[in-house]
Amino acid sequence: MTDAARPYTFVHRLDRFGEHPAYYLPSGEVISYAYLEKLVEKKEKRLDEIIPVGSLSALSFSTTLDNVVTYIAALRLGRALLLLSPRLSEEGRTRLLKKLKIAIFINADGTVVETGYTQNVRRDCALMLSTSGSSGSPKSVMLTLDNLHANACAISQYLPIVNEDRAITSLPLFYSYGLSILNSHLYKGASVLLTEAPVLSKLFWNQFSKFAISSLSGVPFHYQLFRQLRLERQAYPHLRYFTQAGGKLTQVQADYVKTLSNQFKIPAFLMYGQTEATARIAYLPPHLLNTYSDCIGRVIPEGELLIRDLDTNNKITAPYVAGELCYRGPNVMLGYASCARDLSLNERVSELRTGDIAEQLPNGLFRIVGRLSRMIKIQGQRLQLDDIEVILCKFNVPLCCYGMDDLLIIGYVGGDNDLAEQITHYLRESLAIHPSFIKVVKLDSIPLLANGKVNYQSLLLAAKESLSC
Repeated sequence: MTDAARPYTFVHRLDRFGEHPAYYLPSGEVISYAYLEKLVEKKEKRLDEIIPVGSLSALSFSTTLDNVVTYIAALRLGRALLLLSPRLSEEGRTRLLKKLKIAIFINADGTVVETGYTQNVRRDCALMLSTSGSSGSPKSVMLTLDNLHANACAISQYLPIVNEDRAITSLPLFYSYGLSILNSHLYKGASVLLTEAPVLSKLFWNQFSKFAISSLSGVPFHYQLFRQLRLERQAYPHLRYFTQAGGKLTQVQADYVKTLSNQFKIPAFLMYGQTEATARIAYLPPHLLNTYSDCIGRVIPEGELLIRDLDTNNKITAPYVAGELCYRGPNVMLGYASCARDLSLNERVSELRTGDIAEQLPNGLFRIVGRLSRMIKIQGQRLQLDDIEVILCKFNVPLCCYGMDDLLIIGYVGGDNDLAEQITHYLRESLAIHPSFIKVVKLDSIPLLANGKVNYQSLLLAAKESLSC
């Protein structure tokens, strides 16, 4: 296919950026956009030979140049690709292969496994992202190349990404937030340092300085780590802005983001999104951070946010009236795939129901006030787990809440020996919850998924083990 005939998306005609660096490697090697184009063309030919048309392939996506080239080549070739955590267990991998009938499995080291499965994946499905981090659940989001391109474009309109920028892979690339950084920088012809160094390691921060990284991104847990590292005391004159997504910040974390922004005298962007919307849905303009850090902000370019009544489904227009947050835009997924049959269905989601409960302020900003799936009912009383986490902050220990109807589970780390009793007593007095409906579990650490979010299933297992003792 000639350059003139190629569809124009962020993964096409990479050589239009010439010798400008696309990727930096920890070894010091620089991969220019012109050379990246050659690598992708070569990989395209290889994938065309091994991946049958209409089949589904999967990539164990490590933060390496070869894996990134494979990802770009698959998108250009039009072969549906499922991105997976390299930490996925053999059991999880086998379950996925059978449930989705994955024909080709590409390991992180580039080796290829042919499974013998055949498939008839819908032609517009370009990419699949798991909804379960590294658990191996087959439920995945189906995205088109247009979804990816539209979101990269929108992100590039509100973030100050310029050609000379250098990002760093502080997040996994199989996670939609981490992938969006890769995509948006490709869109703008900017650069990314591909490193697998953990954020807490000395190596990561040495590379951060050595390669003069210009932006730093993280989920709430990362900002908790940055606070422990006393990042505000460091000197990074090359740093231009911060971004945060992947969950709501606690007040302490939000205050720390403000501290970082003020100390470095650079903007910080709080963002909101879901994998079902490719990555990004809303953002808070930096100049509103000091006043509205509890808001997700305004909708991204080309998108529309609305709130629907939980009972009638009618659109809510009055301020401060809570309902389910819904989103429309060119980055909304095709739908979910939990089995092979789902991959061939010709359906498409037009309006994404986020599952978040939100309200709109008179100034037009949106604020999340709860989560439908984070709502439980105990003794007929409806409780929002996020609210309970907030009120328990008074105990000054890391904690998280999970539950189901008639059982509230709180996991905590550290604290006094009688802290479990203190928490139980407090909940009984403040929320009138009988202790028989409360289980407080002491943990060695807050369980986390590969993307840095709380692993609530692990908390549930810990509670069940405690109950069986």
